[in-house]
Amino acid sequence: MARRLAVVLAVTSRSWGGNEKWALGAASSLAARGHRVVVLWSHEPVRLEIAARGLPGRRVRLPGDLNPASFASLACALRAERPDAVILTTQRGYWVGGVAARLARGGRPLVALRLGLCRRPQDDLKRRLSFGRLADLVIVNSREISEMLRAVPWFDHGKVRVLLNGVETSPVDRAEGRRLVESLGVPPGAPAVVAAGRLARMKGFDVLIRAFRAVLGPAPDARLVLMGEGGRRRELEDEAARSGVARAVVFAGHRTDVREVMAGADVFALPSRNEGMANALLEAMSVGAPIVATGVSGTSEAVRDGEDALVVPPEDETALAAAVVRFLEDRALALRLGASAAARAASRFTYERMGEELERMLVDALDRTVAGGTDLT
Repeated sequence: MARRLAVVLAVTSRSWGGNEKWALGAASSLAARGHRVVVLWSHEPVRLEIAARGLPGRRVRLPGDLNPASFASLACALRAERPDAVILTTQRGYWVGGVAARLARGGRPLVALRLGLCRRPQDDLKRRLSFGRLADLVIVNSREISEMLRAVPWFDHGKVRVLLNGVETSPVDRAEGRRLVESLGVPPGAPAVVAAGRLARMKGFDVLIRAFRAVLGPAPDARLVLMGEGGRRRELEDEAARSGVARAVVFAGHRTDVREVMAGADVFALPSRNEGMANALLEAMSVGAPIVATGVSGTSEAVRDGEDALVVPPEDETALAAAVVRFLEDRALALRLGASAAARAASRFTYERMGEELERMLVDALDRTVAGGTDLT
């Protein structure tokens, strides 16, 4: 470790998802490397996950853009914690957190923004200030996001660093995973296709539900298990009814045992329309699940088509269904690609590697900022 840092991560989301999982994984990784880490939270789902990991947490108010109460709450937290670096993980937090950090008493902390989705920033004053004057470092989780930002004329690409996500890689009992799958309503011996993520349009679960009609032809007993919550749950339940597959779809809600359930799956499906690098994909890799994924953004950096997964175009119900059926009918292929995915996760996507690289990014950025004339001590 170069030196001990005080780091604040702001995880002010209303719900639990991949971005929040990344943030707490980063916090735990930095803490394991000897740094003092505090996680700021605004909503109960995130607080529960912070407590489950034994991390220090502090509540802040963040209901709106530069709301006086939000700003005062965040500024108070930064004044109390006196961090060397602040990592902001949500678009709303960029603006409020960046301003609060710039005005922090007792030395301005380094401001790092974490961007985990391949979506071009809007060209307005708030984004220009957030990514420009307010940010010292922009952390992205795929090379495709980095290249997307390079094409934004007003964006200072010199601040961008690529940090691939990390994932837990401890062994998981497959027999216990199967018992969990069956406890969710999958009949004994029935093929189980599992997906996980926030129930939002970008995740493409509606495409997967429609594709499942073609899966039930050759595999009439198959079940689709969707883990996660979100604002589109009712729409997805309606989609399952319209598609005639409602009996075969299990909405499992928020789960804290996602990897364990994945270990009991016959196929893991990632039907996303857009991603950075999906944490659910890495979790499926880590337990050796046979993976069908759409070729969006960081997916191609995580898995290789035909070696670690079957990769299909987004929005293509036919290709998605065909890939799922291929794994169900060719178990030797499923086992081979699953084993390759697990080996790749263990060699390239550990939390230990992510923590080491994040530490180096923060230290290097702090050194550059101090060399540029700003005292951050």
